[in-house]
Formats: sequence, C-alpha cells, structure tokens
Amino acid sequence: MPTRTLSLIALAAIIGSMIVASKLDASDKERMHRKYCQEVAVWEAEKARGIDPLDRTGHPDYRGNAAEVCPGMRPAAFSPSYPSPLLVQF
Repeated sequence: MPTRTLSLIALAAIIGSMIVASKLDASDKERMHRKYCQEVAVWEAEKARGIDPLDRTGHPDYRGNAAEVCPGMRPAAFSPSYPSPLLVQF
C-alpha cells in the first residue's frame, strides 16, 4: 500500500476515535449533572424533614445553582401521609 493511503486511513481512524471520545464525554457530563441534581434533592428533602446535617444523605448545593440548572428543583416541604386534622366519625 502506498504511504499516502496509509496516512489517510490513519487520519480517518484518528478523527473517528475523537468523535467517539467526544460523545462519551458528553454522556458522562450529562450523567454527572443528573447525579448532582439527585443528591441535592435528597439533601433538601431530608433538610425539610428536620434530619440533622450529620445524618443526611446526598449533599448540599455547593455550586449554588441547583434552582436554575436542576429541572423540578423546588423547596421540599414535609407532608404527613395522613390528612390533617384527623377527623373521626362515630
């Protein structure tokens, strides 16, 4: 095979591997973003339930942007599973 053909094949392989690497990097970035939002949501939900910070799971919004970048992120409020007030009819 001529040297020019081998060079073109090598160039195509390099460009192809760079495209694949950029796609993998984008999916890793999206996965890390989702994980960050989930952990902040868990932290805020446990904060709303009054759990001590040392006993909470997840992590606080250390970037300070969860309200803007995490879909559905809103302050959590504790609501008991029973209606309030309890009405009993005899």
